[in-house]
Amino acid sequence: MTGSVAIAISAFRSDAQVIALLEALHAEPHPEAGPVIVVDSLGSGEIATTASARGWVVHYENADTNLGSAGNLARRMELAAQAGAEWCLCMNHDANWDADRLTAMLSLARSRARVGAVYPVLDHSPREPRWEEGRRRFTPYVSTRVSTLPAGDTGAEVLWSSSNSALYATRPLAEGIAVMGDLWMGYEDLGYGIALHRGGWAQLVCRAAILGRVFDYGSRRILGREVQVPEKPVWYAYYNLRNLILIRRRYGARGIPLSSIFGKLLHSSFRIMLFEKNKATRLHMLYLGAIAGLIGRSGKGPWP
Repeated sequence: MTGSVAIAISAFRSDAQVIALLEALHAEPHPEAGPVIVVDSLGSGEIATTASARGWVVHYENADTNLGSAGNLARRMELAAQAGAEWCLCMNHDANWDADRLTAMLSLARSRARVGAVYPVLDHSPREPRWEEGRRRFTPYVSTRVSTLPAGDTGAEVLWSSSNSALYATRPLAEGIAVMGDLWMGYEDLGYGIALHRGGWAQLVCRAAILGRVFDYGSRRILGREVQVPEKPVWYAYYNLRNLILIRRRYGARGIPLSSIFGKLLHSSFRIMLFEKNKATRLHMLYLGAIAGLIGRSGKGPWP
């Protein structure tokens, strides 16, 4: 291995997007980039075939089951650590490559001891407020979005943020700190943020690093006003609440208090009734997910 940063990309039925991402990072290589890892689920093999044809050195792993986003993240982190990388830049198929962004994040990561994660600022446009600088609390439904980014400081300490384009240290794995892969889909980044925090690892958001427009929003009208709401598959509701309960079962009230779970239940219920399509189905899945969490049923559920 020649670099200290593994570039680890998740894939699921996203051959074209992942190949385009690989093209971008090979067109603009970073001097500290080491192994390039792609973890796929039930993939066609086209990514590996294309990489071989173009002479790209890519470790492509194709799981024979659907790992989900949580299992995929856990596996990418494991492979990065096994490769000897000091850091793992975890990118979803819909991320975008920016070598300068990685440079800024690495600089912040090395600015103090025991940094477990560095996150970019997230661009939620067209939603307003637009910018998200990570989360300061383990509260799943309250973000720290702002309309204008603060000037001056290049970073701030947070408690978690999205794993998409996050730069994670691999050293915490040696201390038994790992992603909850059994969450399957959703809040695996929150669970890992709690684990890092409990292990004494700092998490920082880098204001000099921007991840632009990777969120899917749809317009809805309520009381004559247009609002932007996340576009999620109907089955997402099942894992939404279930996984919060599973994280609480793992880490206790210091991870996620009951008030946050009840708050999320109410918040999700009202949002579904006000904004979402397929309201009855989503509510049904939301409450079935809550029951699954209470009885400790993890992994891939009955949907999709």
